[in-house]
Amino acid sequence: MHRAIVGLLAVAAMVAAGCGAGDQADATSDPAPAAGTPADVVAAAEQRLGDSFAGGFVDRSGGVVVLTTDRAAAEQVRSLGATPKVVEHSRAELDDWQARIGAALGPEPSSAVTTWGVDVERNAVVVHVLVGQPVPPQLQQIADDAGDAVRITEVQSPVVPLPGS
Repeated sequence: MHRAIVGLLAVAAMVAAGCGAGDQADATSDPAPAAGTPADVVAAAEQRLGDSFAGGFVDRSGGVVVLTTDRAAAEQVRSLGATPKVVEHSRAELDDWQARIGAALGPEPSSAVTTWGVDVERNAVVVHVLVGQPVPPQLQQIADDAGDAVRITEVQSPVVPLPGS
């Protein structure tokens, strides 16, 4: 069972905030300044920024923040009505590290690993491991190779799914 609950929680939060993938702009259109939902802004930013796109989220004040690896793209982000944040890792890079972790841990990961997934705000793949449990060697190797793109965090207990989920 794939335990990428962190990724699922991030997707659920974005959907609740109006940033779901289902709202993305048509790839054939030239995105005008995005209006309306945060999803429209993030989708337009992803289209405009291409490989430098690193994600987007709604901050606590309700503003849209778009992450990019290209400092020169900040004005493009502002033109969409979002706040730019320059980060080190693109979304594609983080998705790749997440996939490597999933492949290394396999369908039945160690019980020490509770969740893993892309944390857009932290610009990293975050892996939760139970306090006092050894980090699986294949996971530690990936974290060592990835540098700050993968962060292993100890947690007190595993995530408990909500009833009906």
